[in-house]
Amino acid sequence: MSKKIIIVGSNPRTRGAIPWHADAEFWTLNEAPMNEWVKRWDVLFQIHKRWDWDRQNNLAHPNHPLFIKAQSGECLYCKGKGKAYADGKEVKCPWCTDGIYIVPEHRQGKTIIMQDDNDDVPGCVRFPVEEITKALCDDDKPYFTSTLAHMLVYAIYEKPNCEIELYGFEAESNTEYAAQRPCIEYWVGYGRGLGMSIEAPGSGLLKGRHYAYDDYDQGYRSRLEMRKRALEQQLHTAEVESVGSEGELKALTPYKDLPVIVEAWNKTYDDHFRKKNFVSFLRGTLKELDHAIEILDAYRQDTDEATQADARRLIEIPYQLG
Repeated sequence: MSKKIIIVGSNPRTRGAIPWHADAEFWTLNEAPMNEWVKRWDVLFQIHKRWDWDRQNNLAHPNHPLFIKAQSGECLYCKGKGKAYADGKEVKCPWCTDGIYIVPEHRQGKTIIMQDDNDDVPGCVRFPVEEITKALCDDDKPYFTSTLAHMLVYAIYEKPNCEIELYGFEAESNTEYAAQRPCIEYWVGYGRGLGMSIEAPGSGLLKGRHYAYDDYDQGYRSRLEMRKRALEQQLHTAEVESVGSEGELKALTPYKDLPVIVEAWNKTYDDHFRKKNFVSFLRGTLKELDHAIEILDAYRQDTDEATQADARRLIEIPYQLG
């Protein structure tokens, strides 16, 4: 058994650097081994619930359930017809051969790490979540927010003397994976603390600019958040005042044509108009502020310095952070 594990993800930024000829065990996840760019693999992590991996509307690869079960059969996409449609024209089904999906030879003899024991999945090994959680997590509560986190903690628990290299993983900011990044880096740090070598060559993972020395992006973001909280408080006050002025206006409106009421109604109307417009202005400003925060988050971790500087200027101009 090799002492090195190469964990393969699907992000194109670093997967081109995967050393496929290395003396290592290759782990990957989900539908990845069904792609031609995956040159080899030994262990597949498919830890989603059965209703998810066994569904027949998998957009990544319709025949994933058949692949997992190492079962050739009628294509789940074309229902055995061998035909599909593209741009309104009938074409050959891209997921099968004449309506039949044939399990590739590289599926045979492989290990599939899964959430449950599945008798119809050759090579299925249940992820020992209870044992790992009890051994490695605080308060016996699992902290695994992604499949990669499960892969890392499995390696730490089962193969504590191995070396690990990560390719095809970024967990980039401003994506659905951004919330998974802290957990991934936590387990990398955990493994390194045990003396394991865990690297992510070429990836943005495990990297960041030196705060307050080379980077003050978080400082800019903190100022934006402070401004947002102040505006939210101001908006709450303005909304209360607007509702109050609206009540006054409604109370006077039935009598607005009476000579003794005309002046009072006009003043109340103008007051309500100003307060209502001010509420709209604050709401619009908050939307702009949220957009500015999104801009900063989008560029903060994963772009070059020039682009980051442009992002900071976009923030500084309308909000004068100074």
